[in-house]
Amino acid sequence: MSKRSNGEGTFTTLDNGKVEMRKMIGYKSNGKPNIKKVRGTSKRDCLEKMKLKEKALGKVNDCNSVIKKWTVADLCNMHWQEDSRKIGKLKSSSVDRREVTIKNQIENYPIGGLNAISVRSQDIVNHIELLIGRDYSVSTVTKTLNVLNAAYKWANKNEYFKVNPCTKEFEDLKDRLEKLEKRNSSDGVVIVLSEEQSEQLKKYVKILRCNYTYKYIFGLSMVLLLSTGMRVGELCALRWKDWSSGTNTLSITKTRLWVRNRENELPRNIVIENEIKNYQSRTIVLSPDASSVIEEIYRVTSKKNPDDYIFLGRTQKPSNPKNYDQKISDYYSDMGMPSNISGAHILRRTCATNMHFAGCSIEDIASYLGDTPETILKHYICLTKKLVAGTEVLNAVPYPTKK
Repeated sequence: MSKRSNGEGTFTTLDNGKVEMRKMIGYKSNGKPNIKKVRGTSKRDCLEKMKLKEKALGKVNDCNSVIKKWTVADLCNMHWQEDSRKIGKLKSSSVDRREVTIKNQIENYPIGGLNAISVRSQDIVNHIELLIGRDYSVSTVTKTLNVLNAAYKWANKNEYFKVNPCTKEFEDLKDRLEKLEKRNSSDGVVIVLSEEQSEQLKKYVKILRCNYTYKYIFGLSMVLLLSTGMRVGELCALRWKDWSSGTNTLSITKTRLWVRNRENELPRNIVIENEIKNYQSRTIVLSPDASSVIEEIYRVTSKKNPDDYIFLGRTQKPSNPKNYDQKISDYYSDMGMPSNISGAHILRRTCATNMHFAGCSIEDIASYLGDTPETILKHYICLTKKLVAGTEVLNAVPYPTKK
């Protein structure tokens, strides 16, 4: 082994004839020397490679000086921005929700301004306790915890920070939030339409038959949601080629989403269409009500080509799911429905509830609606909840019998 004449670094000639150079380049964060090695064909070759390594390390050190100044909000935003570039791998709607969570539940609170590298596990606990005390929904608080944990995991993976302050308390906090959700849900209600209200909706749509075509088609689409339990995004993505009158089936394979335009161009928000992933894609056999509704839409619509959309907006263009959910409130109001009847999702819950009382198994309902049995039980016909149909409170769901 030989040292360089100026005392910096050492060279070793290896058995294969190559040369290895070792050199201390500053110190690590723990105070220990930062030793780097390179191998080359000669001392000159090693010196050139070491210069490149020093240059690269200098950039890393410059980067680290910036990273050490990140606030928690900065960290979460950097993580979110990287994920937002993965549209396709990550749903656009998921990216949008994370942006809202960072803005509303992190940036606007003291934790958002804390130095990210100095945050302790108790700071995470305090923030979650604060959000719970502000009466945020359990799902909102859980999303906040997940965003913080994911951001620190990302920082650990990229070796920005060595410690994740969420790790120590994460499982305990998740467990507490789950118990809180169960307690809230046991005191809560699942809002559905009563049989009378369902019939009222169908009669109202018949009255619209002599009215403006768009209002009539919109009303028909509500009955279709009630009969199939589809999500609004799935309804808005349906094309005529997805419907088979011969087999009386409907293929639900796509969904339309209202998301932020990430190209920094106008409009700020755009509608995109994605394939439905995992268990949500399905082909369903239509009930008599659903069949008659879709046949009626086909009869009155002006666009019937296979690639045309089944449900069109007022301008005869594919509908925006967000606008649909806002518009439906006008229809409930016109029908004189009580204030607890709102949104399109109540039609999905009503469909699931009707199927259950008709004797369908939870597994069959989940397959038909494109969801998991756990979700169906928890959010649609959970046995620990009361089912509210208008002003009538129904008894608990009957004990399941063998099919």
